[in-house]
Amino acid sequence: MVGSRVYVGGLPFGVRDRDLEKFFKGFGRIRDILIKNGYGFVEFEDYRDADDAVYELNGKELLGERVVVEPARGIDRSADRYRRDRYYERDRGRSRYDDYSYRYGPPTRTEYRLVVENLSSRISWQKVAYRGQSPRCSAVCDVV
Repeated sequence: MVGSRVYVGGLPFGVRDRDLEKFFKGFGRIRDILIKNGYGFVEFEDYRDADDAVYELNGKELLGERVVVEPARGIDRSADRYRRDRYYERDRGRSRYDDYSYRYGPPTRTEYRLVVENLSSRISWQKVAYRGQSPRCSAVCDVV
């Protein structure tokens, strides 16, 4: 599927899959549409259809906004999504912690502990854990 994916930039707010289907109508069969915030990707079945769409639609207006249509760069993520979906179908019932244990082994207790004091009640434990991973933490934190 090399070159069958098209980047669409400058998408107007609230654009839907159906809008992109209409915009790319007549350029071949569409395999997948992925819309992000302000941009998206359209994957065609044939790379020649993607090339034609880029040539014809770059700079055209979609819902009143001029959009950029160009060949997508980088890795084709649809194959990754397919593999990921098959993985989760096969291993239903396993949690992400099981996957962590599979890779790194079970967690082990050590003699080390972290004591956090004088903390606002408005901060969550997730933010405390995230800040503890920061390289600058060693400069700010006292290690006992």
